[in-house]
This record gives sequence, C-alpha cells and structure tokens, in this order.
Amino acid sequence: MKINIKKDEGKELDIEFEAPDLTVPDMIAKELLTNDSVEFAGVLKDHPEVGKPLLVIKSKKSPKSDLLKALSSIDENFTDLKSQISKAKKGKQ
Repeated sequence: MKINIKKDEGKELDIEFEAPDLTVPDMIAKELLTNDSVEFAGVLKDHPEVGKPLLVIKSKKSPKSDLLKALSSIDENFTDLKSQISKAKKGKQ
C-alpha cells in the first residue's frame, strides 16, 4: 500500500493513501482514538469518486509513535483472527 506523508510537523502527521478506499485509513483512525495521547484522528476525502484519503493525526506526544502503536494493535487483532479461523477450519475437516 503506497502512502505519501503530506505533513510531519511536531504533533501533527498527515498521510495520504494512494488507494481511494477508506477502509484502511478509517480502521487506523478508529484504533488511534483508543490512545489517550491522540487528540484527533480522522480521515478526510474530497469526494467518494475522486481524491485520495488523508489520515490526519494530532497527538499530545508523537503522532508517529501513536501510529506505530495503533498499527501494532491492528496487526495483533488480525493475527488473533487468523488463528481463530485456522482452528475453526481444522475442526470441521
């Protein structure tokens, strides 16, 4: 997945996603909002058919660190989901 860092200034980080789909940026923003040091996390897009999603993160501390923490948490959730699915498949065979 390709991204472009549009703004990286102090406590704000703006990341543009090349893919027009909002699913991944929305998932990241939702996870970021579970962190107390994140003041704002949201996704902007001009119009559903044009433009690219922009993930905006404002943090009390470090938006990059908060982003990495959110991505790690998402990864753990998917690893757990894959494990559950794998176990369920084995049980039915």
